[in-house]
Amino acid sequence: MAILNPMRLLPPPTRTLAGAIDGHDNGFNLVRLVCALLVVVFHGWQLNLASPGAHDPLTRLLAPHTDLGGLAVGVFFLVSGIFITQSWVRDPHLLRFAVRRVARIVPGLFACLLLTTLVAVAFFSDQGWHGLFERATWRYVFGNTFLHGLRYIIPPQELSLPGVLGGQPLNGPLWTLYWEGRMYVMVALLGLAAVLPLRTWLRGAAIFLLLAANLFPEVAAGYLWEARMWSLFLCGMLLYTLAPDLRIGARHVACAAAFVAMNATRWSDLNHHPLTWFGIALLACTAALAAGAGGVRTAPLRHLQRHDYSYGIYIYHWPVLLLLRAVLPPLGPLATTALGMAATVALAVLSWHWVEAPAQRVARAWLRRGM
Repeated sequence: MAILNPMRLLPPPTRTLAGAIDGHDNGFNLVRLVCALLVVVFHGWQLNLASPGAHDPLTRLLAPHTDLGGLAVGVFFLVSGIFITQSWVRDPHLLRFAVRRVARIVPGLFACLLLTTLVAVAFFSDQGWHGLFERATWRYVFGNTFLHGLRYIIPPQELSLPGVLGGQPLNGPLWTLYWEGRMYVMVALLGLAAVLPLRTWLRGAAIFLLLAANLFPEVAAGYLWEARMWSLFLCGMLLYTLAPDLRIGARHVACAAAFVAMNATRWSDLNHHPLTWFGIALLACTAALAAGAGGVRTAPLRHLQRHDYSYGIYIYHWPVLLLLRAVLPPLGPLATTALGMAATVALAVLSWHWVEAPAQRVARAWLRRGM
């Protein structure tokens, strides 16, 4: 009697990962949007005043290995590794690569920092409007806009302003942008140093750096902060080099889930927790890749294929949550998250259409003129 293979019940992916990321109908903008919204949920729970420091249900499930915010940022880094590597391989020119990266990151970040800092200083500081003429205010805005030159350790006083919103960090999640900026530099340096065909070279470099970060951390100890995010970005780089031959879909998500489930009892016995960081990341990243490669087929979501609101949500949500805490009575985590998300999404939409997308159009036009 023939044995039924359950994987046959799941249809194979219809296209390669390369076909998905090179096309305009993939779902990676939606993946990034979901990750950004999950970060809002994570911080909305943390920053509520009715139950300060509370954890959302998913974070309680994932603890002690990670939390909802860390997992969402990890998926961000994986996807970023794919598309930043694609950007270099398509046009391996240092100055043009730098222009594209600056156009994507800096204008939106500057607008966010300028707007949120002006509001915070003018209305929620000890000095009021007079604080707008302080050197520290503008050092904060411009220092964070240019990611503090990607320096390894940023002094805490550069991340907040005395007497503004109680001296709290005004935009806590920006630390990930400093890390990502260093990864952009790493991609460019590897690309410039290539002595083999570019895909082959980047594949070997990604494998070497993955091993170095996890087996011999002293190799890159002066350059990277946190091996997990670095590793996920490198996994994205590696996946891009393999993308023409990769097909990732529902059956791969099912296999990842089965792998995690098979190991759950062992880890429960050893560590009193059924999950591990590797298992969590494997399942989440496989699901993200399958969703991204599968594309968006419903009309309302096709809008997201052309408009990426995730970056705006990420950079605005923390100051929005802080400002809401300052003007509203103490709210619980659900109310804080809902109000924060509504205000943040509105600002992110404006940021994309008024700042981010126009800046990228200007950069593309400049590059087309023969830079």
